[in-house]
Amino acid sequence: MARSQVAVRALLAASSLGLLLLTVLRSGHPVVVAVVVVVGLTAYACAVPDSPVVGVLVGGHVLHWLVAVPLPTVTTFTVSGWGWVLVAAWLVLAVHLSASLAASLPPGAALAAGTVRRWLRRASLAALFVVPVWAVTAVTAQQGVAGRVSFTYAAIAGTAILTAAVWLLSREPRS
Repeated sequence: MARSQVAVRALLAASSLGLLLLTVLRSGHPVVVAVVVVVGLTAYACAVPDSPVVGVLVGGHVLHWLVAVPLPTVTTFTVSGWGWVLVAAWLVLAVHLSASLAASLPPGAALAAGTVRRWLRRASLAALFVVPVWAVTAVTAQQGVAGRVSFTYAAIAGTAILTAAVWLLSREPRS
């Protein structure tokens, strides 16, 4: 296996286990069965990143977070409150992107520098655009704005902008 592939799979394992650790630490009562299952799924996803197990792994992480970690009750954007939700979102993104990058080439093929740069650019853009969606979610969850759809429209607009930006940045330059 190429050294670059080993590095990407190590990033997959580190981000998955980091998210698992964050979930356990933020939860009052972690679901032990989920912890064991996620560790097993992480090991399999690292070995075979082009399998459907990666989708199950991401879904398992999200489900475990939703079941085990209570919603923050603080109204500030501190690390002790909604900040951890943002960190968890970035870790889910890292799991997804590292698995996708590892699955994009055969294990023996080294990742070209241009490929890594393109993936890092896309990952940075996605991580950046997670922040407005997170902020809208945090504000609306704390205010209980029943009947006001302005935040929903803002989130939809942010998603549309993100989609357009990813599409524009992912196009190959014309030669």
